[in-house]
Amino acid sequence: MSIPKSVWHWAFYDFANSGYLVVYSSFLLPVFFSLTFKDQGSLLGTWGIANAIATVIGASLAIIIGKYSDKHSRFQSFKWSIIISFLGMLAISMAVKYSGDLILYFYIFTQSVFILSLSLSDSILPHVSNKTDSFEYSGFSWGFGYIGGIVALIAAISLQKILGDEYHPIVFLSTAIFYIGFSIYVLLGLKEVKMNSEPPTIKTSLVTRSQKALLLTGYWLISEAITIIILFLAIYLSTEFGYSTTKIGILVLIAQAIGFPATWYGGYLARKINILLLLGLTIIFWGITIFGLVLDIGITGIVLFVIFGAMAIGNSQSLLRAQYSNIIERSESGFQFGIYSVVSEAAVFIGPIIYGIASDYFHSQKIPMIFLFVSMAIGYILIWKSTKHLKNINN
Repeated sequence: MSIPKSVWHWAFYDFANSGYLVVYSSFLLPVFFSLTFKDQGSLLGTWGIANAIATVIGASLAIIIGKYSDKHSRFQSFKWSIIISFLGMLAISMAVKYSGDLILYFYIFTQSVFILSLSLSDSILPHVSNKTDSFEYSGFSWGFGYIGGIVALIAAISLQKILGDEYHPIVFLSTAIFYIGFSIYVLLGLKEVKMNSEPPTIKTSLVTRSQKALLLTGYWLISEAITIIILFLAIYLSTEFGYSTTKIGILVLIAQAIGFPATWYGGYLARKINILLLLGLTIIFWGITIFGLVLDIGITGIVLFVIFGAMAIGNSQSLLRAQYSNIIERSESGFQFGIYSVVSEAAVFIGPIIYGIASDYFHSQKIPMIFLFVSMAIGYILIWKSTKHLKNINN
């Protein structure tokens, strides 16, 4: 599969942002916060509330700035979202040691702008691809992001061992530098790519309003469940299984290594297999992953979680992104992916809070985890009902 130069540069943002997603959101901060909350007498719901607030702010920014980027400069909007996200990461790195009482606020700020940057990055996909190759390019980019997560995670774990401190500022700082370094490469490569196009004279819609409402609701349910798993997985493994951050990091590392070829190949298969069938397969993989975590089957459950979770997480999100890219009008991609950000992220305003409170109530995350799979299954049914007629998109 030949990847155009513009797609390579765009894919490097998935490579760069995976460092933040893995090290900050999934590996270090959740456990750091859980320990801090425990010492302060707070509960897991606090972590959920922080992410909920950040998501609402970030999704709102995605719509506003996305609309602005459609009419002005998508590149400039994207560039500034990257710079501000990096500054937020620097603040978190210092606050971990020197301003513990401010770190929650720094995280909310950084996460908000980071969500905006993801939306703006997604809005570039229609400008570097077309309906026939968007699934391939999306799959390649998402899979390539796993390599970035691996590199950043290895660096963080290595620094933990060298410094003898799991939460040393330099551990966090390494990820911030990783993020901005490769993001600069992205910006240099995309500087000449035409990202703003004239709107069409006659606008046509591939789905009716009611079908789009079902589609976006389906995206909402699946994305919400995935985001909650990402946010609470490290806490789940540390509290339910008693794993150390190092052991959690190794498991995440293995999953990342499997996820790269799995997601890349998933994008390739999208040319040959019906998209709805392929998406349904990823939901089944999610079911195996979740029940591997919930059922008390020892190492077998962890193996199922690592293998099937790695195949599910990237492919499911990549397929949703590419499918939406093919449905929207390219000249409105900033605004439309702002909407996509709302439905795929803003539900987190409710989800993590309920999940955290439910986990506190049951003194375990196992029962709430099962309901996440139910949410995914319902979401898939809604997507199938709203897009089954789109043969040019679903093959």
